[in-house]
Amino acid sequence: MPRENSTRYALLGLLTTSCRTGYEMKQMIDHSLNHFWKISFGQVYPTLKALEQDGLIVLSNEEDDRKAYELTESGETELRRWLEEKPEELPVQRNELLLKLFFARHEPLEETIEKITHHEALLRGRLETYEAIETMIRSSETQSPDAMYWLMTLDYGKTQTRALIEWCERTVRMIEGGTDDETENGRTE
Repeated sequence: MPRENSTRYALLGLLTTSCRTGYEMKQMIDHSLNHFWKISFGQVYPTLKALEQDGLIVLSNEEDDRKAYELTESGETELRRWLEEKPEELPVQRNELLLKLFFARHEPLEETIEKITHHEALLRGRLETYEAIETMIRSSETQSPDAMYWLMTLDYGKTQTRALIEWCERTVRMIEGGTDDETENGRTE
């Protein structure tokens, strides 16, 4: 079975929020979805056009010289159908740090540690961002029927980020404590 274009469903879903224009959708993507689902700006308008051609959305009016859309009944049905499907695969992440770590015996230990601690600093920055988003949602979006679900996705990101920070700390300790064993196995000093 061919993979479905999930960008279609992300945009259909965004139309259930306050987003009506491609610009508003891109803003929501950049500030929210982008933390777990990448959609380029170049995908938004062609996908909106395809959704309109498929009868899943209609042009409702123009807001500030921007086209505003709304879901059709068919669009709502399609979104619900997609939401009911259970993902059958775990996501595969591409992680350059892990790729480099896989081959890291070919570099000095200090460089490997430096990469991991840099990664940890980036993760701590991400965690701060997530906490700021949570504060914003809890203070201004509590009236939104979506707030509980936004907080669930945010909690997933926060939990994963904390686990990755712990992994960085453990890995650095392992490298620092395992220097002699690693060197004996052919690791470069």
